[in-house]
Amino acid sequence: MGRRGRLPLILGSIVLLVVAGHCMPARSETRVALVVGNSAYRHIPALDNPANDARLMATTLRSLGFSLVDDGPQLDVDKARLDALVQAFGELAQGADVALFYYAGHGMQVRGANYLVPVGANPTKEADVDFQMLDAGLVLRQMESAGTRLNFVILDACRNNPFGGRGLRSTGTGLAQMRAPEGTLISYATQPGNVALDGRDGNSPYTRSLAQTISRPGLDVFQTFNEVGLAVMQATGNTQQPWLASSPLRGSFYFAGAGAGTGTGTAARPDLPPTPRPADIVPPPQPQPVQIPVPRRMFRVLESVSEGILNMRTGPGAGNPVVVAIPAGTADLAVGRCRRAEDGSTTPWCEVQWRGSAGWVSGRYIAEVTERPRPTFRVLADVSQGVLNMRAGPGVRFALIGSIPAGAADVAVGRCRLPDDGGRTPWCEVEWRGRTGWASACCMVNVDTGAYARAGE
Repeated sequence: MGRRGRLPLILGSIVLLVVAGHCMPARSETRVALVVGNSAYRHIPALDNPANDARLMATTLRSLGFSLVDDGPQLDVDKARLDALVQAFGELAQGADVALFYYAGHGMQVRGANYLVPVGANPTKEADVDFQMLDAGLVLRQMESAGTRLNFVILDACRNNPFGGRGLRSTGTGLAQMRAPEGTLISYATQPGNVALDGRDGNSPYTRSLAQTISRPGLDVFQTFNEVGLAVMQATGNTQQPWLASSPLRGSFYFAGAGAGTGTGTAARPDLPPTPRPADIVPPPQPQPVQIPVPRRMFRVLESVSEGILNMRTGPGAGNPVVVAIPAGTADLAVGRCRRAEDGSTTPWCEVQWRGSAGWVSGRYIAEVTERPRPTFRVLADVSQGVLNMRAGPGVRFALIGSIPAGAADVAVGRCRLPDDGGRTPWCEVEWRGRTGWASACCMVNVDTGAYARAGE
């Protein structure tokens, strides 16, 4: 072939290389993963798809640059093997940038802790659980000890309790929500306390959607899991809604690279030097500023907030992705407009800015920081049962978080409002000896004036 004939072939090869460079994710960080799928249970009903799900995830993660414990999916493992795998995972994660733990199979919660069920588990009483199952918290501790910069725990394990009727009285439905350590994202196949589907076509709806979505360039962490959630809801007729628990994550992470045209990562320019460690974790785009009225109204996060954090989300409603988690007691939130969420709930959501991040938070767990001192109230001596209950929100349907004894005269009272259940007695935000919550105005009076608190004060 002459030189002229070879020229188009050479140019074509160059074009293919450039296109491939655009599609390949950056690889300068170290990514490690442990993938487990348990299907062949010996003492409880077997599951059709977890082994298939684990194979699919292992293949997908390998294609994205992850090194797998024992170089592949770990299928149908017993307790001793599962313990050894988690320990090996912790060792492999030492010095790594990104660590990912994936589990498909039976899982259950006992006394608020989540347990992953090995194939040989056969508990006859609650005391057997610690010896026959793996506490999911051990996985989090292995990751935390390894010092990885970004961690994922992915649990396709929210199925019905397979050991019903065996005296496990403290067992709840599905899995419980776990608190994510720093730099960690926990993804559940469905909402905490709910049950996920195993699937009928070889894979669970959750894992099938996850494998497809993380392979798409240009999606950051929260975009990825939001897309997974939407796909699963569509595939299950809205009967299953995946769930996230996340601590603040520094920068942006792309499973399959930032993609062409994003201006970040090495995916768009293969001739650039590697991105800073961990690769694909790049300075986040600046959030669109929330328009806060001037002067700004400053709010604080109540200590009664669930799990000790208030999630800031991309929109008004719990179904939107988490932007950042704000610790309880934080007192420097700038708050703008508030409105009801689109999911039909009555709790208002408010636009906020906090330390460079912007988004929406539930108005239930924030209170305005005022310059004037809060009035002090006294609990009436004849209050029912001798205590005034402090709850997580304004009304008896909210969780009980403490109680104030009759006669206590040092209760600081903030805003008061009528409850959402139609009651005519106001509830007030209160603070007493370091604890905050809500209490009924029926049973306390102003120390100085002797008056009851009114809604709107």
